[in-house]
Amino acid sequence: MAESTAVANYTNELMASRFTEVMNRTEQFMWTSMDKRVAAFLLQETSIEGTCELKITHEAIANHLGSHREVITRMLRDFQSAGMVKLSRGQVTILDRKKLEDIMN
Repeated sequence: MAESTAVANYTNELMASRFTEVMNRTEQFMWTSMDKRVAAFLLQETSIEGTCELKITHEAIANHLGSHREVITRMLRDFQSAGMVKLSRGQVTILDRKKLEDIMN
């Protein structure tokens, strides 16, 4: 890093982005309820994937959100009971995007 400004800049930018990510996650853990976090995650992933059918397990969602699978399963079942999602093995299908958006507000 002492010899190359480009390496130093790249390293500093990488560390700053990682630190920002950690701070954002910490803020989510402390101030955002789990239902809002799950709804936001589902909406974000469907936007990225470009489909309403996410091929993802409850365990993977829990890992992304820093939670336990059981908590995610409970949240998703509540969402399913409210008609927002449909659950099947290794898949979550968004049925009512508007209701999920309403949870976040």
